[in-house]
Amino acid sequence: MTPIDEGALSFEFGEKWQVFKLDDHSYYRKGFEKLDGTKAVDFLGILNKKALYFIEVKDFRGHRIENKDRLITGELATEIAQKVRDSIACIIGAFQTENNPELWNVYARLLGAKPNSVRVVLWLETDSPISCLRMRQKVQASVKAKVFKQKLKWLTSRVLVCSLGANGIPDVEVCKRPSEK
Repeated sequence: MTPIDEGALSFEFGEKWQVFKLDDHSYYRKGFEKLDGTKAVDFLGILNKKALYFIEVKDFRGHRIENKDRLITGELATEIAQKVRDSIACIIGAFQTENNPELWNVYARLLGAKPNSVRVVLWLETDSPISCLRMRQKVQASVKAKVFKQKLKWLTSRVLVCSLGANGIPDVEVCKRPSEK
């Protein structure tokens, strides 16, 4: 198992995964991030050596009001699509210039694989009214996924919007981290 914490969430990736925090990687931090406006997804992972995952985590719990417009207008979907775009450029740049191209080779290879092996996941936590039923949550996730699919159709149609109540990522367990005092 590979544990990775992101904000108030803890992700446990099973043995089928090769995964790391892209936005914490030294190549990204020391060079790529220095390009003005460049951002990366939170996690970059490979499942079963054949599916490339771009995973972005957004936890809007307790911040529903200030993020409401980002969800409604599609601004968040555009932001995620841009992070994926920049992450792809980071993979290619690292493969071309890093001292360890073997690390990046599998990621670069999967980007160009046919059939499309790329998946994009938005892990989105929001405050839900207590009266909200599980079915209603699934419908809302489906609607959100359609907006993200529209913004990412240039790359893949395999886009998921997941949460603690609706985890669609294989061999991954997610839980809330204990509060730090």
